[in-house]
Amino acid sequence: MANLKANRKEMIKRLLIFTIIISSINPVFANVIDTSFIEGLTAFKWVPISDADKIMQYENQKTLTRRAIEQAKTANNHYTTAVDFMKKKEYSGAISEFELAMKRYKRAKLSPDGMNYVHANMALTYASTGNSSDLLQAERLLNLITNKAYVDNNWAYNIAMGHYLVGNQDEAASLLSSIIRKDEFYFQAYVTLEAIYRNSGNDEDADIVNERAYTAENKKIRKLQKKTEARSEARADRKKKNTATVLKGKKPDVKNLKIVVGDDNLQFNKIDKINDRSMVQIQEGIVDYKNGIIALGNREFKAAQKPLKNAEKKLKRGKITDDGLNFSRGNLAIAFLASGEKSGVGQAKRYIKNLTPKLFTTREWSYNIAVAYYELAFISARLNKKDGTRNWGNTTATAHIKNSIKLFQKAIKQDKLYLPSYENLIYIYRQQGEPKKAEKMSTALMQARSKLLKSFSKKDQLNMGGAAYVFRVNLGSFGKHDTPANLYDEPNLITVPRTENNTIYLAGLFYSLDEATKYQEEMTRKGYSRSFIVAYKDGEEITEF
Repeated sequence: MANLKANRKEMIKRLLIFTIIISSINPVFANVIDTSFIEGLTAFKWVPISDADKIMQYENQKTLTRRAIEQAKTANNHYTTAVDFMKKKEYSGAISEFELAMKRYKRAKLSPDGMNYVHANMALTYASTGNSSDLLQAERLLNLITNKAYVDNNWAYNIAMGHYLVGNQDEAASLLSSIIRKDEFYFQAYVTLEAIYRNSGNDEDADIVNERAYTAENKKIRKLQKKTEARSEARADRKKKNTATVLKGKKPDVKNLKIVVGDDNLQFNKIDKINDRSMVQIQEGIVDYKNGIIALGNREFKAAQKPLKNAEKKLKRGKITDDGLNFSRGNLAIAFLASGEKSGVGQAKRYIKNLTPKLFTTREWSYNIAVAYYELAFISARLNKKDGTRNWGNTTATAHIKNSIKLFQKAIKQDKLYLPSYENLIYIYRQQGEPKKAEKMSTALMQARSKLLKSFSKKDQLNMGGAAYVFRVNLGSFGKHDTPANLYDEPNLITVPRTENNTIYLAGLFYSLDEATKYQEEMTRKGYSRSFIVAYKDGEEITEF
């Protein structure tokens, strides 16, 4: 016995040491199962089970009378109280409550299978009182138990303990062996069965049980270790997958900005303090500003420069504050950079340098100037003609790229669903060799896009940048003879011939996933059980939504 236990401990120790060595070689296997399922278990230990809610499971609920239901309910209360007494080892009180429960259950005419729980617990209670006269009563109750009770191994174990307490060791051993055959990892049954054999002088069978317990324990440890390793590998795979799905992003393009309109150049001045002469200059400057904005909006970058320059000069003469001059200066920087002329870069720098923080109170301006700063950084990063790379490490390029990133981040804070800000930052982070930041921004973009698709209309999506997503519902494919007649009544129906005798039907036209989902649910109720949503962007089907 002592040698077997020592051998078991040594084998477990070796298994754990081996696993630790493997984990040091491969981090995937770093989660070691350091446990023993047998250590600490005590032979013959049992715990009262209630399962009061299962007593009525074998009865035909339709045929039960009201009286039977009421009697069973009262009986359940007595039964639950009796089990509570059992747990406190107050067996006298438990027996009294069980007897009251028995009377009520008999009046309810419960089947023998339903009475198993009562008979088993009463038998354990009588067998535990310490009175030899109660053992016969316990044995009588054990003999009333039907085969249904042994389906649950926990109940089978407790019943085995009942047989052991009344002196029926062979029956107890038989039940414990049956439990082990059904569940090789029911270690309490091994410990108790070994003790029964050992106490009866049957060391040979006790040693066999001990060996089987040891084998099962090692198997359980290996099984848990494999499960842990599988989880670790799955996490590693998910990490690789997430890293692999970092989006490419989009390069900021100063030539394709949405020009801000409707800004009030006078908003930072007190109009009543502007004299007539200054107001004339201001009004002329506003006219020039509007003409410059129109040209800029039409991508006529060079043509926009003159009226915007005139606007800046006249507004300045009219004593418009620097905060009010932001709009003309910001658009002048965009016009000079977008024109692609080398001579315009210096002027663009001057105008951007004079911008005040008041300009960046809206997402539109934060984004546009972020793009302008990126363009300045791109120009400042000198091109290596031999390999086509750019030197982003020089002081000027570094300063501009930092300002660009800062404003893109500000634009996101101002509007968390404006997708171009995310796309541009992903591109910049990848370009600057910061993959973790690019990955984090990719995740944020996908979350923002998902929210946008689910909740916003076509107009909202367009305002958030890029083309709108279109959703249709694929209703399925049908042949000439099984096409539902009412199918052609569905809105925006599209037919896609699949074969000569089979056609796919798509219906609906939605610009938010929520609307498409509602329509799909409606079509499911109509009988199109295999319908599903299809998303399109720029006319092409997509799956990432």
